Amino acid sequence: MRSLRALKWLLLVVLLPLTLGWKVVARSTAGEQPTERNIQVAVGEFLVRQHFGVSISERVEEGRPAILASSGSCRVLVAKSPALGWDRDLIRRYADAEDRIFVVFRGRIYSDQPSFLTVFDALLTRFRRELGFRVQPNPVLAVVAKMSCDAERLPWDQLDFARY
Repeated sequence: MRSLRALKWLLLVVLLPLTLGWKVVARSTAGEQPTERNIQVAVGEFLVRQHFGVSISERVEEGRPAILASSGSCRVLVAKSPALGWDRDLIRRYADAEDRIFVVFRGRIYSDQPSFLTVFDALLTRFRRELGFRVQPNPVLAVVAKMSCDAERLPWDQLDFARY
């Protein structure tokens, strides 16, 4: 009984400083997270590289188009969508009959938001951030584009948020 009690105290004395030290070191090395504006700029730069003229909204709100890109008769609207997907139908109000709506997540194209993946990713990112790691968010982008644009064929996997 005494040896078990002594072992508990020994573990407490050893593990407590280790866990507190880990948090201090991790918090001091964790950098700034990219802002919504930085994500918006990264998407804008990507579309410029794809030969679009880009207009960026002053206000960034989830579910509202923050980027308007055009090239000739091709028009593309991009909005950041929340990971939980609660607004997946809100983006549809910006589309008309000639538009196609799709979601870009981790460089892949989805016809509908893969909520299971986006929620899991958001929770995992938050958990890692709480541990003090610097993790880049994986934004969920809702895209409305004219069917004639064939915007799904853009190299969305080349979107680079790591610089921000």
